[in-house]
Amino acid sequence: MGEISARLFLFQVATVIEVSARGLMARKSAWLGVLVFGFCLLVLFPFSFGTDLIRTEAVRTGAFWTIQEFVVALVIMRIFAQETEQGALELMLHPRFSRAALFVGKVLFTFGQLVTLQIPMFIIWWAIYEVPADSTPALLRVLIPAVLLFDAATATLGVMLNALTARSLGREILLPILFFPLQMAILLAAVQVSLLDPLLIPKGGFTDAAWWTILGGFPVLILGAALLMRTALFEES
Repeated sequence: MGEISARLFLFQVATVIEVSARGLMARKSAWLGVLVFGFCLLVLFPFSFGTDLIRTEAVRTGAFWTIQEFVVALVIMRIFAQETEQGALELMLHPRFSRAALFVGKVLFTFGQLVTLQIPMFIIWWAIYEVPADSTPALLRVLIPAVLLFDAATATLGVMLNALTARSLGREILLPILFFPLQMAILLAAVQVSLLDPLLIPKGGFTDAAWWTILGGFPVLILGAALLMRTALFEES
């Protein structure tokens, strides 16, 4: 890729992010609604499990990732909805607009949106679930990279599946059927590497390095596959 085409590619990626951000700012209820939903789950889980059980490491970590899964699912379901409603998606699907730039831009924007939602949710989770202060530094050293890789993987997977199912009949049913089974490897890897005690969940023969490889390699594989098929990916969007 030459210097001019590289600049054009980056400009188009920035354009996708800007258009998506404007759409999100115009409809703040979309972001706030997901955040409020996540807060409700954070409050409801202690009542469901009981305050004593929720303090155990396995339940506390499991509740964190279960809530994250609900939040991610809500964000993924509306990846292209705002651009479609505002008529901006047709502009970005112009023949002169790079499909790869559209894909990368949406992945980066979705990744950023997930991170902005998870920061306040993590603070509330830390307070409500009474995470021990002495274990917080060690938890953050593992949890932060795990969450970032989890967001990167689910964003790339979500954008790809959204593009593939944009014009499919029964998309609301088809997308979850495709998304959740493919995401299970990501979710299991994220849960495993975020646990401080390796004895809590059996590794099933997998080492810590293997789980990190699964968690880190998933976004690379999905992003690479999507860039290779970028022309066909959005042809029916």
